[in-house]
Amino acid sequence: CSAQIDCDVPLEEAFALWEDRERIPLWMPWITSVKVQADDPRMSRWTLSTFQFNRQWEFSWMALNMTPLKHQKIHWRSVPGTVGGSLGGQIRFLRKGQQRCTVKLTISYEVPNAMAPFANLLTPVVEGVLQADMQRFAEYAVQHRASTKA
Repeated sequence: CSAQIDCDVPLEEAFALWEDRERIPLWMPWITSVKVQADDPRMSRWTLSTFQFNRQWEFSWMALNMTPLKHQKIHWRSVPGTVGGSLGGQIRFLRKGQQRCTVKLTISYEVPNAMAPFANLLTPVVEGVLQADMQRFAEYAVQHRASTKA
């Protein structure tokens, strides 16, 4: 699943916001926390909580924060055995000018067994959630830029 948005901030600023993984819940409210591990900053614990299909879903997993490509791509993947399947994601950045960039989020996941009956319904729901998250990110990035320049 993926979503993208044009942001009215320089690419470097958008990249820095996403690189600080612990900020992600500020624009992705269904990700309730991301905690980078103090003893190994390549690792982070993610917690997801969402109400879908008349049920509250919550689970956590460990992710390996793979080496980013500076100002191009940030990516991660779940650590085997920490979630019932595999999860991964990447954020790509494309310069659109001095003060503007495109940010594209792509996630991949295996549907947990409990959600298998809803698998066909899940993709449009997830893509809708991701697009709303990207809109929140674009707004957050502009607000963050304004508050740091003041």
